[in-house]
This record gives sequence, structure tokens and C-alpha cells, in this order.
Amino acid sequence: MKKNILIVTAHPSSLGFTHKIADAYKTSSEEAGHTVEILDLYKTDLKQDFLRYEMREDMGKPDATRDAMQAKITWANEIVFVHPMWWVGMPAIMKNWIDVNMAARFAFRYINGNPVGLLKGKSARVFITCDGAMWKYWLILKPFWTIWFFGILNLCGLKVRGITTLSKKFKRTDG
Repeated sequence: MKKNILIVTAHPSSLGFTHKIADAYKTSSEEAGHTVEILDLYKTDLKQDFLRYEMREDMGKPDATRDAMQAKITWANEIVFVHPMWWVGMPAIMKNWIDVNMAARFAFRYINGNPVGLLKGKSARVFITCDGAMWKYWLILKPFWTIWFFGILNLCGLKVRGITTLSKKFKRTDG
């Protein structure tokens, strides 16, 4: 089955491992007949300010950039996130992209106090790069995988296809 794949990257250098992973995923997916778009958060014309509002209702005000980003999410059957591990988390630009675009009433909503994912039928993968030795990341990666799996992807209804960590020495761990 042909898929539309959105690859979201967050690394300021186009020479880094993050972009090599995204390019390799794009190439292999296109060879398999899929349509792929790479959204480089540092280079897109669709720049977004950090999420800010006074009243919750302000979050629903029209925003052309958010609408364009959410159209990309709607278009995709699969969303692939590729980013480095910085300060035991994702880069701020990636976190902000999630905060702004994977918003309530678009990606999830609360029904009787419980979150219900609205992106069901879509899947997601996460590739996290680390410069250091993997053993140094062991204690911090499990909580980080939990945040990605339960706090973001599963909450939005996305089927998690994998959360993979790759070190500079090309060792790999899957969560």
C-alpha cells in the first residue's frame, strides 16, 4: 500500500547524522513507492513562534502556519521524527512544533476527562541520535522513550512503529 510519509527533522546542521538518517529513510521509502516530504524545522519557510496564549480559547484563533503544518500531518499516513538528544530531551524547536501543531482538538481531545487520540489510522517512528556511548544514555533513554510513546504519540492515537536510538558509533537500541 502506498503511503504518504512526513519526516520531521530538528538539527541546525545539514551535515549531521540526523539529516543522513532522514535522507536514507526518504530514499528507501521512495524506492518502495511511497511519497515522502522532509520537513526540516530549521530551514522551512513555515517558521513558528513559541506557543503562547492568555486564554485557552486563544489557541483556536486562525493561524495560517499552524494550518499548513496540520495539513501536512493530515496528509501523512506515517510521521517520522528524527532529532538529536540534547539536554536529555529533544531540541526546543521540535518540542515547540509538537506543542503548536499536535494541539488539543486536532491531535487529541478529552472525553469525560480522558484523552482520546484523533490521529488514529496513522503511524509514527522516532529516530534519536546521540554523540556519546550508548551505555551513558541507558538511564535517561527509558524515561525519554516513555515520553515519546505515551506522552506524545499514543496520546494522539498514532500507532508507534518504533523508537530507535543511534549513537555516533552506529550502535542501535530499539524501544
